[in-house]
Amino acid sequence: MTIANQLIIEAEDGRSKDLKSLLNIMVEAALLEKGCQKYELYQLDEDRELFFIIEIWKSEKHYNAHFENETFKAISEEMKELVEIEVKNPLKLTQCLTTLGLKNKEA
Repeated sequence: MTIANQLIIEAEDGRSKDLKSLLNIMVEAALLEKGCQKYELYQLDEDRELFFIIEIWKSEKHYNAHFENETFKAISEEMKELVEIEVKNPLKLTQCLTTLGLKNKEA
């Protein structure tokens, strides 16, 4: 079963630049992990302290293995002093456009 998750991360005041650097490293590392299908970082334009991560994993096994990855552990530890709030929102896949043949459809 595919696992999807949305994370909302708010940086401590004035620490968004440092947090963004670490999050970019985490994204690059996650994309190299087996079973990672998507790992995207977004930063809110109106509030530069707020970040969103959308992650999709091939299976729960791959998702759980991500938390054991040494890069993930090291960055998570380093992020603790930079993060004010972190909220995880598991997502349930209800429809996938690629299975409908819409992925390659041109507008």
